[in-house]
Amino acid sequence: MTVYAPSHWGCLQMGTKLLPFRFGDFLLERKVINEGQLLDVLAEHWMSGCRIGESVVRKGYLPAKEIERLAREYENLNTVYV
Repeated sequence: MTVYAPSHWGCLQMGTKLLPFRFGDFLLERKVINEGQLLDVLAEHWMSGCRIGESVVRKGYLPAKEIERLAREYENLNTVYV
């Protein structure tokens, strides 16, 4: 069984594999950024060490208020069993 959960969860359950669901993937799945924008944001993240949401705002892809709302939604995700 595979379990997807927000990457900030650091636990494993017996008999299952907990896979991270990163914030960038969450934004992509919600269709608020596209793959090219995610790659652009990830490049800045890897080079500067800034947070993904900070990079999204800095690049002008989404306003800060929207990133904050989405971050709250992401933090409240439940574990999904597949």
